[in-house]
Amino acid sequence: MTAHNTQQILPITSLPKKRIFVVYGGYSKEAPVSIRSGQHIIANLDTALFDVYEITFCNKQIMCILNEEKFNIDLNNFSFTTRDKQVITPDYCLIAVHGAPGENGQLQALFELISLPYFSVNAIISALTHHKYHCVCYAKAHDIHVAKHYYINTKNYDIDAICQAIPLPFFIKACKNGSSIGVNKAYSKTQADQFIQDTLKIDNEIIIEQAIIGREFTMGIFTLNGQIVMTPPSEELLVENNIDFLSHENKIDSTKNITLTVANIDDSLHVAIKQFVRKIYAMFGHQGVMRLDFILNQDDNEFYLLEINTIPGMSPQSIFPKMLDASGISFKQFLTQTILQDIEKHHAAY
Repeated sequence: MTAHNTQQILPITSLPKKRIFVVYGGYSKEAPVSIRSGQHIIANLDTALFDVYEITFCNKQIMCILNEEKFNIDLNNFSFTTRDKQVITPDYCLIAVHGAPGENGQLQALFELISLPYFSVNAIISALTHHKYHCVCYAKAHDIHVAKHYYINTKNYDIDAICQAIPLPFFIKACKNGSSIGVNKAYSKTQADQFIQDTLKIDNEIIIEQAIIGREFTMGIFTLNGQIVMTPPSEELLVENNIDFLSHENKIDSTKNITLTVANIDDSLHVAIKQFVRKIYAMFGHQGVMRLDFILNQDDNEFYLLEINTIPGMSPQSIFPKMLDASGISFKQFLTQTILQDIEKHHAAY
């Protein structure tokens, strides 16, 4: 990818080593993606600055893996005790759990209760943005364009009423899953009915969204060294790969080779995109890291929010590290600066 702009990274001064707990895995269908993210993060953390510990999930129990041994995490202070009775507590928790319990606010709420700095937006914003229907409603209330939608939370839905309310084709999405799990595009009433039944098996809440035709963009935004950083707006080249939309199967199918490229746009469109992304970031209090997916509707030339990801994928194949690269920021630099600023901010607040 060609760098669209560059961000200056401030030099790191000599600091005592901090204990960083990288929490990955989880117990949702997104766990395999989360494991790859966690391992990539660990490989890119600066061991001259940080003592790094792997924290993952074994049979729904949170454990530290250290020298191929497993130690139970004490949730009272998120510590673990080694065989020689040494209690290891974190200075910072880097959440790389996609889906529950990392992206839905549960881990964030725990860390807030025990006063631990962590990587993410706060628990309330995590829960709000993770739930697709709640997020759409919140955005709409703040004058952000969203697709026409219909909410289902019962098996006794009326497929005729749905097809009358939302014109086909439309998307059927599980409300509480990421990585496009439980996302399908229906072109007929029969197909829609089957997709809804299938999705209700993995989530008791569904949002139906009208398909919008236009250019779809993705963009990262975060705060680094007191300044808001926006990555170049990028596009996933789906048409070239004969893909109608980026399903979970397409994301994990290496043969699809989905290409992410910096969007070829003029200056006026770039300014409009940045204004749109900044508005959404401000709407959530300029918190944490967000990767926004949105589309420029060809019918009215307005931007429509599709999804907000507050713990974006961090594996080598993921979009966010590629976006950092396009910004002239290495993944290692991003992690280092983010951790140090979050710790400093936390200490200042307490």
